[in-house]
Amino acid sequence: MADPVPKKLPLHGLVVLEMGSSIAGPFAGRVFSDFGATVWKVEPPDVGDAARGWGEGRIGGTGAAFQAFNRDKRSITVDFTAPDELQRLRRLIAEKVDVVVQNLRPGVVEKFGLDGAAMMAANPALIYCNMGAFGPVGPMRTAPGYDPLIQAFSGIADATGAVGGEAVRVGVPLIDIGTGMWAAIGILTALQQRHATGRGCLVDAAMFETALAWQSMTFANHEAGTGWPERMGLQGPMVVPNDGYEAADGKLLLTTGTPLQYERFCAVIERPDLLQDPRFASNNARMANSEAFKTSINETLAKRTRAEWSALFNAVGIPNAPIQSLGEAVGHPQTIASGMIQNSPDGEYRLFALPLRFDGERPGFRRPAPELGEGTQEAFAFMAE
Repeated sequence: MADPVPKKLPLHGLVVLEMGSSIAGPFAGRVFSDFGATVWKVEPPDVGDAARGWGEGRIGGTGAAFQAFNRDKRSITVDFTAPDELQRLRRLIAEKVDVVVQNLRPGVVEKFGLDGAAMMAANPALIYCNMGAFGPVGPMRTAPGYDPLIQAFSGIADATGAVGGEAVRVGVPLIDIGTGMWAAIGILTALQQRHATGRGCLVDAAMFETALAWQSMTFANHEAGTGWPERMGLQGPMVVPNDGYEAADGKLLLTTGTPLQYERFCAVIERPDLLQDPRFASNNARMANSEAFKTSINETLAKRTRAEWSALFNAVGIPNAPIQSLGEAVGHPQTIASGMIQNSPDGEYRLFALPLRFDGERPGFRRPAPELGEGTQEAFAFMAE
């Protein structure tokens, strides 16, 4: 019996060229490669993307971060200082590419004639996406930037950390990955527009703008008169309880968003007195007395484990979650059932998948991140025809 024909992924046939390094650009490229697009990753000869050498951990022959953000792509090497190599790259973009994603240092693509204006003049249907630190306008438009610098500059680090403690950077590269997400959203929107008009589009995504967008709620609260955000540790805004509380074996985060949830919470922990105490009877009162409330709740929750409390709260619809390490989260049955952990094709290591399914199916892990330059000959083969 013949093997079934592989199901085509949603972006099969789309050709993307990524001139990207580090995380933001490669993450955007990975969105397209995971969903079936052909992604040509342009790298300098000999050294390639700097992320190939990041960190001590190695999987698949490179730095772990490089594998995480560059799987299912093809690598082509181009020396931008060699006129013949630069010209064939321009021709590849003009004749064979649907989308360009670039997050090189400000000014690099303009210097070598690979910028959006030049490439879209040669290929009017091209979608060209710039990913920079601060965007195309303003006094900092030419400044470079990295995730932690943007966290610092945007106010995110200042609002993160323990009450009364120092500013803290968020423990994941949320600005890099978030900017990659916005770039992918912009590109997909531009592709939809191209279906209707036949014209390409210049898309700009900026790390600083991503950082501002992540703070939409806190800025709106400021505009409503509540002041600028302050470091609150695990304490969330606007409602109490909305914090991490001490169970017998660790912290359990609880959030009650409605009066009914609070009533159920008091019933589960067998504390009807909390509904009568004027300090805790209303949400506003609890917010004004949050420390006293937390002390009282901790004394009660310390009598059972996180799992015991979680089972009781889940039974009546009270939102809760244990504070887990990544290791605990990875080993949880929900993670395993989700299919978010995928084995490499050779079975030697695991990576997280993209958090999307199409018609109930998650795109698989088809090939590891490419060897440097392994696709160069294939990418430019059309020039010999």
